Amino acid sequence: MKKVALTAFFLFPLFLFSQTDQVFEQYLEQRRILMAADSALYFDAKVRLSPAEVQLNQLMQIEQRQLLDHYRQTHFFPPARDFYQSKQHIEGTKIFTVLRQMPKGGILHLHQLAMGDAQWVVDKAIATPEMHVFWAESNDTYVKGQLCAYSAGKAPKGFQPTGALNARDDSFSDQLYKLITFDEDIDRDSVDIWYEFEAIFQRIYRFVTYRPIFPEYLNRGLDVLVEDGIQHVELRMPFRNRMCDLEHPTGGLPVEEFAQILERAVDRQRQKDLAFTLKVIHTDLRFKSNAVIWEDIQEAVSMKKRYPDWLKGYDLVAEEDNGEATLFHAKTFLRLDSLEKERKVELPLYLHDGESDWASVANLYDAILLGTRRIGHGFNLFRFPNLIELVKRNNVCIEVNPLSNQILGYLRDLRIHPASTYLRRGVDCIISSDDPLIFDYEGLTYDFWSVYMAWELDLAALKQLCRNSLEHAALSEEEKTEALAAWEAKWMQFVEQTIANW
Repeated sequence: MKKVALTAFFLFPLFLFSQTDQVFEQYLEQRRILMAADSALYFDAKVRLSPAEVQLNQLMQIEQRQLLDHYRQTHFFPPARDFYQSKQHIEGTKIFTVLRQMPKGGILHLHQLAMGDAQWVVDKAIATPEMHVFWAESNDTYVKGQLCAYSAGKAPKGFQPTGALNARDDSFSDQLYKLITFDEDIDRDSVDIWYEFEAIFQRIYRFVTYRPIFPEYLNRGLDVLVEDGIQHVELRMPFRNRMCDLEHPTGGLPVEEFAQILERAVDRQRQKDLAFTLKVIHTDLRFKSNAVIWEDIQEAVSMKKRYPDWLKGYDLVAEEDNGEATLFHAKTFLRLDSLEKERKVELPLYLHDGESDWASVANLYDAILLGTRRIGHGFNLFRFPNLIELVKRNNVCIEVNPLSNQILGYLRDLRIHPASTYLRRGVDCIISSDDPLIFDYEGLTYDFWSVYMAWELDLAALKQLCRNSLEHAALSEEEKTEALAAWEAKWMQFVEQTIANW
């Protein structure tokens, strides 16, 4: 009797355990179904990795997991901290080395005034005899560090020759470098980061557009991109000859010269990569009047008809929260349809919108209604659920600039960047760098490293992001086919070589 009771005591809980276990298995199955349903919506859901890609992905994921575990233990996660505190650490990781070699496809959101290499700018400014710098306290006309070329004795008060200043002051080069780039002090010391941002553009504008320097500056900027695995470049810049020289201080040089410089720059890069391509999206400033913007659009249409292989679209730039709303220019943009029919030329829109963290900024509604092909930034798209569905339906790509958004103060922690949600909801995105010269880094690898770690991506996601940059590029269908074929070959070579060198 005693033995039977003991057996019954153990049998009853075993029965309960078996029943609970069965319920838990059903629970796990429901959980797997929910997760699979979400995964099917991901932007990279259709990517199928080859055996070699699977192997590389596993190697990278192990490295990624070890880094994430380390960051959790040390309570220091680089994508959630000031970029400048982490930059050196990022460069020392194996993931950075791998991503540096990754063929990235295209860079679709890059301002020509802030591409390339800041140290090159400083060194070239010092080495150019006629280059002067405003080396006094900033005033309503000039800012300290503003560069401009002048003949001897012609410089306004406050300007000094850069070479002479450098000869007198060993720290001049470092001081000038700090004036044209951001560092870890920018977030701590600046009340208005955009004010500092625009001041840097004022400092370098007349240097970058100086006729003897512009071709070299462009070449150096493209060198940096090609070295970082980029084969297609789209520059946001006015498609006109803004170059000035000592005889033409306000510009006015023929646009043919500008086009020739672009052509020579591309030919130079094709010596290294036959697949290299370059296009221009013409830009003006969003705070200008409707009349001025309409004149600019008409000029852009004329330039598009004259140089269809170079000029691919139109955009308005500058700080969105302080500039005119896109709605302010909507009537002007709506006139573009009739102008295109009249001139028999198409000028697509690639609008900067959604670069704001204010709920009241609704420029994205206008960008979508105006038919933009891509959206520059689209940071606050997450606030508008219906627009997310329209973006997907209309195959509009979001040009995501993660480090730019972080450095300019739109968010601190890249783990909660809204673009990670866009990807999970099936929105096509590309990764870009916006103004890397000012942000004091080169290429796209830092941005890719940041999102790979912050969003815990895998190789399939990286592959689709790179493909997106060519599929959504301002290229003809024939050019896209050729670009993608060239990129696929580079990608497979990258996978094989990375595994071999691991």
